[in-house]
Amino acid sequence: MLANSVILAADRSLTDDSIISSVLRGKKEDYEILVRRYNNLLYRTARGILHEAEDIEDVMQEAYIRGYEKLYQFRREAQFSTWLTRILINCALQHATKLNGRKHLDINALKEEDSGSLTEISSESTAEVGENLKRAVEGAIDHLPPKYRIIFVLREIEQTSVADAASILGISEENVKIRLHRAKIMLKDMLRSELNSLEIFVFHAPRCALMAARVMKQINLVTLA
Repeated sequence: MLANSVILAADRSLTDDSIISSVLRGKKEDYEILVRRYNNLLYRTARGILHEAEDIEDVMQEAYIRGYEKLYQFRREAQFSTWLTRILINCALQHATKLNGRKHLDINALKEEDSGSLTEISSESTAEVGENLKRAVEGAIDHLPPKYRIIFVLREIEQTSVADAASILGISEENVKIRLHRAKIMLKDMLRSELNSLEIFVFHAPRCALMAARVMKQINLVTLA
């Protein structure tokens, strides 16, 4: 099943629902396909709460086992990945509570609304930008066409008013706003492309295989209700 599960996990024509139906009919080995399919998602999600690799992998295994045990409760109108991720988050928060000795945390702790204005949040975020991100932003600005780059620099970096920017460049205020809007869209697209090209919090193949083996070893001891 090992080689097949890798291939089947990547085959999106094989839906989660069909795999779940197969598992519920007693073919528990098919659960490995779901494990391999969602290892990266669960790893990255857990990495947002925990830091140590051992802790992260422990809660991943726990989430998979809980998911398997409660598979009959899964409602098909929701995405399986969403349902499983919620289980993972609860496991991770419970684990964090034990590690830190703090009051009990649950998923509601992640729903609390932030206070303060968007301007305040933006200022705080800017102050905390790391050197690598700073270089990425500078590189993206450098790649803007000149007429958009100068507008972005004047308005967003130098904080020049719309009227002054229009006077400096000899264009209308409306054109300043249009060019700035287009510059921001181009920057957003460039930075998104760069971020997508990076391998961030990747659960590489050897670890994926080990996690699958750990989960399936435990699942073989479990009998579904």
